Amino acid sequence: MRRNPFNFSQDLTRSRFLKMTSAASAALLAPALPSIAAAEPMATKAIPKSKDGEQLPVIGLGTARTFSRRGDADDMASKAGVVRTLLEGGGSVIDTAAAYRDAEELSGELVEQMGFRDRTFFATKFGKRGRENGIQSMERSFKHLRTDMIDLMYVHNMVDVDTHLSTLKDYKAQGRIRYMGVTSTGRRQDNLATWMDDLDFVEFAYSVARRGAENRLLPAAQDKGVAVFVAMPFRIGAVLRPMRDKEVPQWAREELNCHTYAQLALKFVVSHPGVTVAIPATSNPRHMAENLDAGRGPMADTKQSARIAALWEDL
Repeated sequence: MRRNPFNFSQDLTRSRFLKMTSAASAALLAPALPSIAAAEPMATKAIPKSKDGEQLPVIGLGTARTFSRRGDADDMASKAGVVRTLLEGGGSVIDTAAAYRDAEELSGELVEQMGFRDRTFFATKFGKRGRENGIQSMERSFKHLRTDMIDLMYVHNMVDVDTHLSTLKDYKAQGRIRYMGVTSTGRRQDNLATWMDDLDFVEFAYSVARRGAENRLLPAAQDKGVAVFVAMPFRIGAVLRPMRDKEVPQWAREELNCHTYAQLALKFVVSHPGVTVAIPATSNPRHMAENLDAGRGPMADTKQSARIAALWEDL
């Protein structure tokens, strides 16, 4: 049996776990980028269909790929450091899925072991055909996330949506989930607009280098009052690679407090009025802290967003 280095039933006490993750975070965060964390809170945006005006911090954490496999103790400490950095740094959203191998279960373990469930907004997904298969997948998610209430449950990749909508409505009425949604990041993601009348959230791909969502999805979500999670704001690194070794323009540092192109790309995304949360993936606490700072300070106005976009258009 594979040994889980974060299993308290073995030789790792809660105290040792917390010390290890704190040390990992501190080591990987230094030397840190210029930060305004102490002076500026994280920007938040309202969930349009929330009955009590609930708001979410604009930067969260995606777990596809980066949390999909358990590694050795150092790797696991880095992942734990990411979660700690997110939740102590003003973020709350952890986005995962049943299909992301170990990610869903690992996310639940880390949050429970740190005692941070009350700080965490869990979003997860299932992508099974058939009502009973969908229910079975959702029930596993409750166990993996170690909770009796999941904040947001998505139908993943628009799989059998019409079958699952009634189930999601039942779970929501029972208080087992708080919000419901559908995701897609592929060529057919515009089809998400089909179900927006019934949804609280949608999740799709959008970035400064992939702006098609501006044509239909983002306006539709704004019109229907649907919250938006943006997946792959870096397009799995494709957005950042052309900017390697390039210096961030002085105006971006001075006006938007963006010191890296990662921050500038995230600032572009979360400044759009139709975007609620961006969920970049990382397994590096320093990158998590860098991402969080993109959600602090001023959002980009229309002219500044156009200047950001022009940096990539000129490549």
